[in-house]
Formats: sequence, C-alpha cells, structure tokens
Amino acid sequence: MSTAPLPTRLVFLSDLSTISTGEKVRFLGCVTKYSTVTGRITLQHAYPSPLSTQHSCPTAAVDVNLLLSTLKNTDTQVGEWVNVIGYVQGFVDDGDTKEKMKWRPGAAADAGAGLKSAEKVRQQARIMGVQAVMFWSARGVRLSEYEQVVEMRKKTDTGGEGSDM
Repeated sequence: MSTAPLPTRLVFLSDLSTISTGEKVRFLGCVTKYSTVTGRITLQHAYPSPLSTQHSCPTAAVDVNLLLSTLKNTDTQVGEWVNVIGYVQGFVDDGDTKEKMKWRPGAAADAGAGLKSAEKVRQQARIMGVQAVMFWSARGVRLSEYEQVVEMRKKTDTGGEGSDM
C-alpha cells in the first residue's frame, strides 16, 4: 500500500462539476465573497464564456478552515485571483438560489414551464464545494495564457487523466 499523495489534476473551475467527489484538483479562480463565519471563499472564473444569459458563471465554494493560520488577508479580498489545490466535495447550496431564480433573465417567460424549469434553475444555481489543502495568490497571472495552457494540457492528457503537480 502506497503512502504517496494522490496526483493533482489541473482543471478549469468550470470542470469541477464533472469531477468525482474526493478527487484532488488544482484550479484558478477570482474571489467574489469570503465568509469569516463559515471559512468559505467563493470563487468564479468565466471560462469558457457562458454561451447564453441562462448559464451562470461557474462558481466554487472553497473551504479554507484548514488553512486559516496561513491565509493572507490579501488572498481573501474580492477581486483577487488565487490558485487552489483541494478535494472536490460535490454540490453545495450557495444560499442565493431563490435570488438567482427571481432575477434570472427569462424567468417570467419560464413561469408556466413547470417543475422541470425550476429544477434546472436550481441546478444552475448550485456550486461545487472544494476542501482546500493549499491556497495562494495568483497575482500577476496572465489569464489568457493560463487558459490556453490548461486547454493544451487537457488535450494532451491521455484518457482524461490528470498529471502530478
């Protein structure tokens, strides 16, 4: 039995919803909210660009409770780009589902569409949870270059498997 750590898979934040719970990932995101009460940082990265107004920006809720003693206050400021290595925890409720349903473009037109439409909106409003084991600033990152590199790496990975980081 090996005691080596699990390999880390470099992904886009938008890929998190397709990754199995418990898998170790590395991704980049922009801080949109930080709760000192829950120890959760909300990150977003609009890549790939949403194809329509009905798709919300990919979002992750990153639990940083294990890292509170090493977090820098600049890493938790809204607008800061950060790198995360952590374990996917699955979907979590972001607490804003009702607001997103209320303000989503086209919501009035969908009002008569029934339960299927409401469930679709709930799924779009849910965000992925990640338990962070490393968290650091991505200050100075060239976002377009980062996106190109991750795309190239995804294409070269065999069978969709990640690589060691």
